[in-house]
Amino acid sequence: MEIYAIETYGLTKIYRNSVVAVDEVNLKVPNGVIFGLFGHNGAGKTTLISMLVGLILPTKGSGKVLGYDIIRESIEIRRKVGLLPEGFGFYDDLTARENLLYLAELDGIPREKAIERVEEVLELVGLKDAENKKVKEYSRGMKQRLGLAQALLKDPELLLLDEPTAGLDPAGAEDFRKLMYKLAKEGKTVFISTHLLQEVGMICTHAAILYKGRILVQGSFEEIAGIVKREAGKIFIITLGSPTYVKRALNMMAENKDRLGILNLKEEFDKLVITVEKSEDIDVVVDFINKSGSRVKTYEEYPSSWLDIFSYYHDKVGKG
Repeated sequence: MEIYAIETYGLTKIYRNSVVAVDEVNLKVPNGVIFGLFGHNGAGKTTLISMLVGLILPTKGSGKVLGYDIIRESIEIRRKVGLLPEGFGFYDDLTARENLLYLAELDGIPREKAIERVEEVLELVGLKDAENKKVKEYSRGMKQRLGLAQALLKDPELLLLDEPTAGLDPAGAEDFRKLMYKLAKEGKTVFISTHLLQEVGMICTHAAILYKGRILVQGSFEEIAGIVKREAGKIFIITLGSPTYVKRALNMMAENKDRLGILNLKEEFDKLVITVEKSEDIDVVVDFINKSGSRVKTYEEYPSSWLDIFSYYHDKVGKG
């Protein structure tokens, strides 16, 4: 039986103005994975996280985090979970180190242990050289790193990170990804809420796509990518010798799409991007291209990404 770090049942939040922020969410986050909650701004991500840690109460439904009830045992959850909320703040006139020591005291971490832990987390997030600078001197990216440091103070089993790479430069985002890999290898569960799939989506092993408060799909990358391929077909990139070959092949295939089993077809300079229903259909297509007077240099199946999956489901609900 699989054990979940987070599980919710019909979790719903309706605000007084009748806005449904989170709508009947049944979420399951396995232990020890990097899990992405993907959705555009306004999809309900922050509201969902707030309910998970007891900052706001659900209108209906229930849930558990690390086995604790999100309504009755929210204090225990906050003791066990490292939270990086969107738009968190620090005391500007205190240094990074002073801020973290103060927060450690609020978390009930003994002073001697807190001093040691603050040194560790500042090193982890790359702020050791700036620990004695006042926070008002920090850039936005440095403040984001400091926010991650405070989330790590308790050495939590579960990290809940809301838009954690906002404000980070490319090098900072890369450092963040490496740190998340490290924490996952240590057995921690990392839950990342984001709309920046190109920055952090690549590191997630599991995800859920949230759209207007509802989950469209959830599961491991392999599970969801498999669903998309079954529904939308398999995409292949065919490289030909020149744009001239591409034009010739494109015209010939456009006239024979149904016979060749082609679901979608487009050109990209010296390449063709072709969607077919089954992998074996591509052999028929390649043979047809070669016989039509063009020349196939290489062909390979297009590797799916979380961004492709996200786009597919958003297009699907948009058309629906």
